[in-house]
Amino acid sequence: MRDADTASQGPDAARPDAARPDIARPDLLGGGVPAGFSLTGTAVPTRLEALLQQGRDYACTHPESAGSGGWWNQRPTTMPPRMTPAGMENARRAAVLMLFCAPTPDDDDAHLLLTERSPGLKKHPGQISFPGGAQEKFDRDPTAAALREAQEEVGLDPARVRVLGSLPPAPVPISGFMVTPVIGIAGHTGLLRPQSGEVERVLPVRLDALIRPENRLTTVLHRSGTVFKAPAFLVDGTLIWGFTGILVDRVLNRLGWEEPWDAGRSVDPQDYLPGL
Repeated sequence: MRDADTASQGPDAARPDAARPDIARPDLLGGGVPAGFSLTGTAVPTRLEALLQQGRDYACTHPESAGSGGWWNQRPTTMPPRMTPAGMENARRAAVLMLFCAPTPDDDDAHLLLTERSPGLKKHPGQISFPGGAQEKFDRDPTAAALREAQEEVGLDPARVRVLGSLPPAPVPISGFMVTPVIGIAGHTGLLRPQSGEVERVLPVRLDALIRPENRLTTVLHRSGTVFKAPAFLVDGTLIWGFTGILVDRVLNRLGWEEPWDAGRSVDPQDYLPGL
């Protein structure tokens, strides 16, 4: 699923408090465990189940807000947003697969599966995204759409994925999509490689690398006299920002894995994506 261009294309943005392979390999992006942090044993699935329960509780208490993306705003998940994105009444449905992989019994090696879009694409070339895309009429639900797209994009066998559930949808107003993140876990994913012209490379990123404060920053994008800011991650020279960066930011926060980071440390995404 492609990134949104700016932080305005979805949930609220920055939190104030706070040789290129094309095949998935064991030497994942990132490395090193932050002090006091551990994913030992069953920490990943246990926390993910709690995250999904947060989403279900919010949807029960604030169904209208949950359906229009309110759960993803940076305000506490127990509070509905003051306003929801306009013009999304006829939004298309899409789904992305947020796959947490722990290939060994020790979850300290856990990583999140991302992809890099091909540089030759007309829309959002070179940006980092989750596997996913539009939910088609033949897809029975968002889960089916997310698994199908992951198989089409990187060759992921759906049988290797244990789907835990879905989070409330997140809005991408600029492209007219409401995107449902499907949470899954996997051990060994098998050999993954780009299967279509959309994906340049498979990008497994270690969870501890996403958590490390030194890998956190804020993107600042200037467009038509307006400044857009959003949380982002810079891991081994790869910038994870836009819609994908916002989703990762919110999920880490609500999993209880976020460490204090300097939101004043900023970067222009055009430095990493010339011609943006």
